[in-house]
This record gives sequence, C-alpha cells and structure tokens, in this order.
Amino acid sequence: MAEVPVQAESALLWRKVFLEGIAGSGKTTYAVQHMRAWLAQGADPSRLLIIVPQQPMARPYQLALHESEYSGGAPMITTFAAFVREAVNVYWAAIAGALGADPSREPIFLNIEMAQYFMARFALPRIAEGAFAFSDMRVAPPRIISQVLDNLNRAALLGEPIESIAERLIKAWGNRDSSRREVFKRANALAAEFRAHCLQHNLLDFSLTVEAFQRLIRPRPDFQEFLQARFDFLLAENIDEDLPTTHDLLALCLPYVQGALLLYDPDGGLRTFLGADPETAYALRALCDDHLIMPNSQVMSQDVAAFAIAISRALSPRLESLPEPEGKVRAAISYIQARFYPKMIEQVADQIATLIQQGVAPRQIAVVAPYLNDSLRFSLNHALRQRESFYGIRIPILTHRPSRALLDEPITRALLTYTLIAHPNWLDGSALKAPLPKDVADAFALTIDGLDPLRAEQLTELTYRTKRDAQGILRPQLSPFAKLAPDWQARIGYRIGQRYDALREWLDSYRALSENAHGLPLDHFLRLLFDEKLAQKGYGLHNNFEAARIAAQLIDSIQHFRQTLYADHNSDWAALGREYLQMASQRLLPALHAQSWQDEQADAILFMPASTFLLRNRFVDYQFWLDIGSSGWFMRLEQPLTHPYVLRREYVPERPWEENDEKMAEDDRLYRVVIGLVRRCRKHIYAAVAELGESGFEQNGKLLSIIQRVLSLDAESETP
Repeated sequence: MAEVPVQAESALLWRKVFLEGIAGSGKTTYAVQHMRAWLAQGADPSRLLIIVPQQPMARPYQLALHESEYSGGAPMITTFAAFVREAVNVYWAAIAGALGADPSREPIFLNIEMAQYFMARFALPRIAEGAFAFSDMRVAPPRIISQVLDNLNRAALLGEPIESIAERLIKAWGNRDSSRREVFKRANALAAEFRAHCLQHNLLDFSLTVEAFQRLIRPRPDFQEFLQARFDFLLAENIDEDLPTTHDLLALCLPYVQGALLLYDPDGGLRTFLGADPETAYALRALCDDHLIMPNSQVMSQDVAAFAIAISRALSPRLESLPEPEGKVRAAISYIQARFYPKMIEQVADQIATLIQQGVAPRQIAVVAPYLNDSLRFSLNHALRQRESFYGIRIPILTHRPSRALLDEPITRALLTYTLIAHPNWLDGSALKAPLPKDVADAFALTIDGLDPLRAEQLTELTYRTKRDAQGILRPQLSPFAKLAPDWQARIGYRIGQRYDALREWLDSYRALSENAHGLPLDHFLRLLFDEKLAQKGYGLHNNFEAARIAAQLIDSIQHFRQTLYADHNSDWAALGREYLQMASQRLLPALHAQSWQDEQADAILFMPASTFLLRNRFVDYQFWLDIGSSGWFMRLEQPLTHPYVLRREYVPERPWEENDEKMAEDDRLYRVVIGLVRRCRKHIYAAVAELGESGFEQNGKLLSIIQRVLSLDAESETP
C-alpha cells in the first residue's frame, strides 16, 4: 500500500491498480489522467471499458475524451444496467427459452416507471382487497409497488430465487408478533405473478435482466471469450457505490485486461438502499497488483478539514488514528438557531441572501435536509423570492427529489391540466374527468407571469366552463377575456388578459387540429406547449430552471411510455394519452432523469435531500444543513416489505435483525452522510436547528448532539 503519485506513472498503466481515497482527494482527476495516459501510449480507445454506478458520473470522462486529440473508436462508457441490457439483447435468441420467455419475439426492456405500471395492474386489486394491510402502519400503494419490485431486484443481486426473499424477511423479523409474516408471503406471490406476466410477454425489468445475465450469460464460455478479446483496459468509477453484480463482472474482466484502475471511497456506500455493496467492492482489491491511497482532500479548507477530523473522531466506527488538525473547528461551522421551524427557514434565507449580496455564485451554495417535503420546499422558495424582491437580487434555485412522484410537482399538474383542456375528447367521465376549477386556477397562477393566486381564482371563475355533451360527459372550455365585464377586466389586468388570451387561442387552435387530424403524441404536444408558449416571455416558466427540468422529465417519461407500449402505433394518439394520464394519477415514482442530474453548469442553488446531494458528488463553497435536530439524519425510512441490510450477500439469512443491528446501521448511516457532506464543502457550513420541529415537537437528534459535543470539546481544548 502506497500513496498515489500526482501524475499517472507509466509503469502503473500496465498493472491492475486499486485506488482508495476519500471524497475530494482527486481520484476522478487522477483517473482521467490515467485514461489519457493509456491513450497517449497508443491504446485503442474502443478497447477501453469504463463502468460507472450511474450515468451522470461518466461526465468527466466524456468531457476529457471530447477535449482530447485522440482519434479512432470511442471507449465503452456504461453502467452495469446498460451493459447487461445490451448483453441480453445480443444473446436473447440463445437464452430466452431457458429463461422462460419467447425467443421468437424481441425483448422489451422496462425502466422503473414502466415496471411500476405493469406491477400496478396486479398490485392495486390486491391492495384494494386489504392484502397488504399492516396491523401497525399504513403504506401508500406506490410504496408497496416499489418495495415488491425492490425485492425482485434484491433476489437478482443475491442470485437467489424469488421465494428466498420472503424466507429471509420472515427469519429476520424473528418472533415478533405482527401481520408481517403473512404480508411477506403475499408480497412474494405478487412478485411471482408479475414475473410470470413479464416472461409471457417478453417484458424485462431490471431484476429479470440481471437474472438473465447472471444465470445464463456470464457463465457462458463464449461470453468470457468475448470479454477477453474485446477489452484491453478497464476503469471503474466509485465501485463502493455499485452493485455486487457489477463487482462480479469486474472480477471476471480483471484477469484478462492489460491495465485496470478501480476507484474506491472508504466512506462511500451511500447507495446501500439501492443495492450498493462496499464490502464486495473492497474484495476486488485482492485481484489487483497495487493498492494506492489518496489520503488528503484537495477541496476542504484547513478549518473544514479540522471539523471533518473532529466529526470522524466523534462518529467513526473505525479505529485508525487521525492527524491533528491545523485549522480551527469553530471557524468551519456556524449555528442558525430559532425557537420555531418557520423562523429557522427565514434565517436561512437571510444568510443565503447575504452570501449572494457578497458575490458568492449561487451554484456554490447547497441546502440539504434529511427529507424534502412540499412544505419545506415551498417555505424556502417563498422566503428566497421575498428577498429577491426586497434586495433586488436574483437567487435561482434547483431542487431534486428522486422519490417524488411527477404528479406531485405543480408544473406537472399544470401541464396535464392544459392537456385535458386541449384534448376534451380524451375524457370519459370516470377515470378521466374535466379539470377541477382549482387545478385550472393553479395552472394559471403558475404559468401566466404576474398573475397572483387570488386573481387566478377570479379569472378561472369567470372564464372556465364545463359543458355536458350528448354522452353526458363534461367537456372543458375557456372563454375569451374580452367577454368579461369591463370592471373585471380592470381588476385582473389588461396585460394579464392579453397573456391569458394568447394561451387560450393556442390551446383552441391545437384543439381544433387534434379533433380533425387525431393530434400529436402527448409528449410532442407538451413539448410544443412548453416551447411555443409557456417558456416564452410573459409566462411563468420563462427562464425557470426548475420548470424546464420538470417539464423535460415529464416529456421523457411520456416518450418512454409511448416507445414501450405504442412502438408501432402512429395514427390516433388518444389511447396513449388516456393511458398515460391514468398511470400518472397512480403517483408512481419517476425513473432517473439524466437532465436533472446534469444541470451542473446552471448557476443555481442546489436544494435537495442530503443523500441525493451526496450522490451527485458536487463540491460547493457553502452548505446549509437544515433541521439538524431531526431523527431523519440517521433513521432510515420504514420499508415494511423489504430490507436493504437483510437482503445483502453478507447477511446471514437465518439471523434475526435485532434492535442493536438497527442502531449500528443508524450510526453508520449518520457517519457516512455527515462526513460525506463535510468533505464536499470548501469553506463553511451553516447548521440550522429549530427547538421545535416542523411537527411542533422538541428536537434533539443525534446529529445535533454530536455537533454540540464536537464544539464543546473544541472549546475545552482552547481553554488555557
């Protein structure tokens, strides 16, 4: 084990290197140099395999290749999911029969949204019957669906049959009295029913794709010969955040390649809840020639580094000695303290506005919280908008919450409200009805610049009508602003009226077109509506980063839905529109949207859950930690149908999960989250706490106690 050289040494290019380093130590920078050195030595770019845990992490390598002078083929930069999907596609005819599918038909690969859509067909009737009713809690249908799918994924990662998941969960639950044992069995039956449907129709979700690869492709001699002949060099980014099946693939490749570089963060493993396994990642070290260490941060100031060391001493379960800090712990962190939760938000907004006035770029500020609910997001956004008006400054903000259903976004609801107004022929009076006046008013307030909610309600009351047709179905329509009484026109505002009329005329024109020529696919309609009207000057989505991100995510979701279910359909798009709107109403969780993870160049504050920020691997000058007294910093969300720790390779299947196991998992999670945040901060941290939390109860969580203890010990050490 040795410290890594600053530049890639030529001798290391032809060896298998395991590079270990903390966040901010320069691992990715070194890896890019290593890749360039391979190419400079004459390596064929097309014979280089780069594997990343998620596609946005490929960005540094893509940029380096784009800026390089090397020509020829391109490296394969991929995720494990994309790699195995391609492998299954290639070997489909040879493996489909053994898998239980039809080899005469092509496979249809499902993303997480589409997998939930098909699972919902089986799950919702069972949920309505009470099959998943717990004696001690209530679980929303989308959560039940996602957890059953997660169990399928875990079975594939474990290499075990579906039935083993229920057995593992039952044994881990132990002798506690509960309805859970029976519910585990029902969840298993639901998973088996979904799997049978997928095999019958050649539908491959992530779990079935992984199972096909692990069981039927990876052991094949011809596949292993292909790997040996196909790649000369291997680079794997952040293997601590990747799946154990990814590590199986890397272990298969390592003996064959001429050179390899594996990057590992000892404090990573933040994606454990998604199946990441740092332990199987670290086991790859034994297959490498060299083990190099990058021990020092290139990001943190001396003061922040001192705080990181103090936090490590207070939280880390590890035994290694830590160096004495050179900086001042107290200079790295400031308290924002308030009696009540809303006041804490106001003080955070004040401090953000102060930083912006001092010339700090918005993209150098991150605001993180254990959870990001609608109330918190609205409160901080509203507080920042007030300070924009008061100080005459601009404070752009980007939020991202992967677990948030698309329909929960106001932008999505507005776009789908306009969709129903423009497509009244889609309505059936039961599953799809005319928009409620409140939804129309919300859409007006959000999309017409200068229109406040009160006048939006008045405008809706005066212009929005539903008319019952011959089938008894209420159809929506908007009337012209000019038909309003003059006093109402004056109250609402003539400029607002012009913008409303322009939007109404656009919708009416499209409505006439769709009735005469079947219209466009839903994703095409929304792209036109956003580009031609709502993103233009005078409308609320003009120059709105957040709106553009959500609209793009919605359009991508619809496009994938269309390409999966209606690949050969090109005439009447009403069926697609109706079916997608019904799916959206089920509030299923969205798929990963690459654009929402690649807004890295946007000069905007990042506002998101702490774990989401960490997975972006962004480094900023200033961080705001909201609600540090909350238990959400260390407690995992309740998942009654699954378990991220029990369903791992290292866990002994027969062993019950005890209270002490949960406590150790909480401590480990708190350490990884907090040290991960600190190491991604350059200058200063603002820790915000309310004595009474959002629910009105006193806050005294572990993170608050740890920070208080660290600062107290630091004060004692400075006392002469």
